[in-house]
Amino acid sequence: MSQGETRTKKAKAKVASAAAKSARNSETTATIASGTATFTGRVSQLVSISSEAFAWLKKVFGIGYEWFSQTVTKVGLVALFFVVLWVPLGVVLDWPEFAFLGAVSGLILLAAIPFLIGGNDYEIGFELPDDHLVAGELANAPISVTNTNNHLQFPGVLELRIGEGIEEFSIPLLRAGETKNIAFEVPPQKRGKIQLGPMTTVKTDPVATLRRENQLLEKKEIYVYPKTVQLPPSREGILRDLEGDPTASIVDSDMSFHSVREYVLGDNPKHIHWKLSAKMTNPGQFLLRQYEESRRSKMLVILGTNPSEYGNESEEFELAVSAAASLGLMAIRDKRKVSVLASDKVPKIAQNSVSLIKEFEVQNRKRLLENLSEVQVSELALPLTKVCQLAKKKHPDASLVVIVCGSPMTAMGMKEIEYALPKNIGILFVVANTAPTASPRFSQIQNMKSFTIQAIQDLGGLMGRGR
Repeated sequence: MSQGETRTKKAKAKVASAAAKSARNSETTATIASGTATFTGRVSQLVSISSEAFAWLKKVFGIGYEWFSQTVTKVGLVALFFVVLWVPLGVVLDWPEFAFLGAVSGLILLAAIPFLIGGNDYEIGFELPDDHLVAGELANAPISVTNTNNHLQFPGVLELRIGEGIEEFSIPLLRAGETKNIAFEVPPQKRGKIQLGPMTTVKTDPVATLRRENQLLEKKEIYVYPKTVQLPPSREGILRDLEGDPTASIVDSDMSFHSVREYVLGDNPKHIHWKLSAKMTNPGQFLLRQYEESRRSKMLVILGTNPSEYGNESEEFELAVSAAASLGLMAIRDKRKVSVLASDKVPKIAQNSVSLIKEFEVQNRKRLLENLSEVQVSELALPLTKVCQLAKKKHPDASLVVIVCGSPMTAMGMKEIEYALPKNIGILFVVANTAPTASPRFSQIQNMKSFTIQAIQDLGGLMGRGR
């Protein structure tokens, strides 16, 4: 073999050795990578199974805790404490009194379980006479309970949440399909928006260690309207205006033609209907045109909402809200244009640069009363003088402004408000004063009228007197 061939064979052997070594390294790397991938996958799978198990345990624990908190009462918790702690303590320390008390508690808990067995197959009929309540008044709302099951239902308890309180009623023994009526009056509530419901039936043992509830009616929110009275019609602030709205009053001179009548001595001959008069059979008989009177009447009711404007804040403000609501309803009933205003909440730091007033919805009776159900006094409310200035800009066509406020209102304060309002309009103050020494009265200062009321019933009489 020549020297060249020998070198060629050695080179080929080196290449083959290097290829084999590379293959072995690749196999080792693949094995390590495969092992690493398998380990990572197992760890990931273990973490996934653990998280699922933890979520399941959390769900089960939540359901158990919810059931326990809803079923075991405070009396039941005490009995359970005696069973868990005092029985072992009595046995270990050889104190028979503790062991006996714990055993009795356990028997009470066991005896309470049968009282929870069975469903609450009741059909409840409960409806308010209206979709609202009136502040300070009872509302008759009888409740009917019907056993919808085909077997006897043992006595139970019916609970109804009204605002912050809960009313309880005893459900008598009911045969299959039997109905019992429970007389019920909703107790007086404060003005605002309250929660009515849910209504639940309750099963419990005589000692009230365990209880089971079944919700029958969902909760809903209802309005508690301010107390109102019907006020007599008022012509205060009504101005005759050819650009106003036609009314039911018939006059001899206006824009909206209504009918004709026979001419009477003293009538203005300019309004004689000559064409129709010419057709009359009696010579010298004339017919006079009649028109529907056009009037302009824009009424503003401005309610003070700053606590400094009320003496006895709670009572006087509630009376003021009732007065504002009654005046607004009077205007809606008489088909007068009306706006009910109050100050919006403005932070004290911005009261010199920002002025806001709140205008309540007066499209109908329901909207107005719902809005006034939620109005409250606030330290952030603007004073009445400022509110009147803003109302003047927003409603320049007002013909009557009614200011509703509390007993701190003085004659000087009334004059300041008069200067803030347009001239040649009617101004009426309704002052709520619930002090024992106060009495209803009517007074007049130049063009301004003032009614002081101690109860909402006083307003109607004073308005009739102040015409």
